[in-house]
Amino acid sequence: MKQILCLLILVAGSACQSPPDHTSKVSQELGQRTGYQLPAAQNSEACLPDSINWNDGLSEDEAVTVSLWNNAAFKELLADIAVSRADLIQAGMLTNPTLSMLIPVGAKPLELTARVPLEILWLRPKRVAAAKLDYEKTAQRLVQSGLDVIRDVRLSYYDLSAAQRRLSLAEETARIAAQIGDLSRSRVRAGDASELEASTALIDQLLAEDALTRLRFDFQLASERLRGQLGLGLQSFEVQVTNQPSTAQKFSVDDCLTNALSSRPDLRAAELNLEAAGKRLGLAQAEIFTFAASLNSKEVGTEFLSGPGIDLAVPILNQNQGGRALARANLEKAARHYVAVRDKIVQEVREAHIRFSQASESYERWQKFVLPPMEEAGRQAEKAFQGGDISFLQVLETSRKITEAKSRAISADTDMSRAAAELERSIGKRLQNEKKGEAP
Repeated sequence: MKQILCLLILVAGSACQSPPDHTSKVSQELGQRTGYQLPAAQNSEACLPDSINWNDGLSEDEAVTVSLWNNAAFKELLADIAVSRADLIQAGMLTNPTLSMLIPVGAKPLELTARVPLEILWLRPKRVAAAKLDYEKTAQRLVQSGLDVIRDVRLSYYDLSAAQRRLSLAEETARIAAQIGDLSRSRVRAGDASELEASTALIDQLLAEDALTRLRFDFQLASERLRGQLGLGLQSFEVQVTNQPSTAQKFSVDDCLTNALSSRPDLRAAELNLEAAGKRLGLAQAEIFTFAASLNSKEVGTEFLSGPGIDLAVPILNQNQGGRALARANLEKAARHYVAVRDKIVQEVREAHIRFSQASESYERWQKFVLPPMEEAGRQAEKAFQGGDISFLQVLETSRKITEAKSRAISADTDMSRAAAELERSIGKRLQNEKKGEAP
């Protein structure tokens, strides 16, 4: 009996130990996968790292860092780690011993009985093991949520960058269209052009002004969308992003699939969920047998006698059939969920790789084969105008076509950046080996 009591004391001591905080683990895994980390402490109000400087524009790294610090939806998800931690603590708790006493009334003697449930010796480790797996699963799920946040803020950042560049080109196009319109009307007055040419130029000018107006609103919408992703919707400041050049890259779809299946945190979470379901099936089977050790003390005559005993629940009618059936069903569901997540990852990677390959080829085509000849044509038009071979109107027409081509090149650049962000998210880590700046 003394050995049982000592063992129970040791188990009770271990039950009081709290599991470590895995918020830091989420931050470390995000850092290893993407180079970005979470702040050391989560604040309820918006806060900015000291390294952020709004005056020189917001870089992509700074945008992602600010979003991980302040995105309200992500901070809400991070609270799940505390819920899972509480479940783990609860799984380690011991059932309180019970003490019963018969009060001596009349001829009835005083009797004391203390009962300690002994099934905790084999049930508690199983419960803790299953809760730990759920805890790890929650951490992996939060890592995946962090990857989603990074992907979303990068997409909004690229959209704002594209809107900012398109707006600049639209202003240039509107200026050129206005100059063409003025020249056309001057030529009409001089008798060198027809009214039809002047009307056509006026229509182009009006269309350019309309496009400029729409792009200004597009820029505002993209700015507000990024502001929301940053978690700074209540802050009043103008969001300006820095334009960073893109580089076309090539990746094998087989390598992407291999990396995704080995590193995607949601697949690891599904694997942990399957393992936890197996643990709970074993727990449901072990819960069939329950018994408690008891110590009875009774007043007999002038003496007070004590002796040990055992209370055993005989599993004849109730063998935890419902609990075992539920555990088997959850195990089968977890197995199917794992396969579903794996197949979804394969599909996401294949589709993202196709989009990235197409966007990379389009971007490379524009940068190597489309823009250089057009820019050379612009330089030749300026030389021809200086030599008196062509009119200034032809120079303006050439410049207008070049700005239109640059606008389409911006779309190709943005599509490639967006496709890269989607591919990195589908793989679960960065495509490049370079590590981006970490949050201080």
